[in-house]
Amino acid sequence: MNEAMRMNRLYTLDQFNYPKFRGKIIDLYLHAFTSGEYVQYIDPRTAGSTLDALVRKGWGIMVFLGDRLAGVAMAMSLLHDVDFPAAELPAIPPERTLYISEVMVHADFRGRGVARQMVNDLLEGSADSFTDVVIRVWDRNEPALALYSKLGFQPVASIRQTKLKAPGRPFEMRKIYLHRCLRSVD
Repeated sequence: MNEAMRMNRLYTLDQFNYPKFRGKIIDLYLHAFTSGEYVQYIDPRTAGSTLDALVRKGWGIMVFLGDRLAGVAMAMSLLHDVDFPAAELPAIPPERTLYISEVMVHADFRGRGVARQMVNDLLEGSADSFTDVVIRVWDRNEPALALYSKLGFQPVASIRQTKLKAPGRPFEMRKIYLHRCLRSVD
């Protein structure tokens, strides 16, 4: 582990501590998805309610470097992902599958292992409760796809979603579901 990673502080994100960090998490969410190479439009007025709903359904990991929120990863049961093509993938049981719904890293901290650290922590903390894990990634996000491949995830399905480039300017996004076994069924 490099020096920068040793300095990172990980905290569990749940419904109890979320209110304390909500503003910083909303800022990170908007920064991570509305700037940079993989930009899409997210209405700042709805970002909070989107994140509030994710926390009600699951939990997450926050990584701080000093006083700065470097990253957040959020997860829940796959039962909550209405877009997952469960009928096409009967070997992946939604009730026993962890769904990593969001991985956000501030641009200042990308390429430093923050996403890897958060995903690994989610996987380690979930192995007793879940047998499988899935994550959904935009097919153009090559750094994320490369990371998840290194972590043992394999593509299993894809869907199309309509997102916004700007208010009133929709575009089609292809999302790839990646899967990994956590443990075999007892």
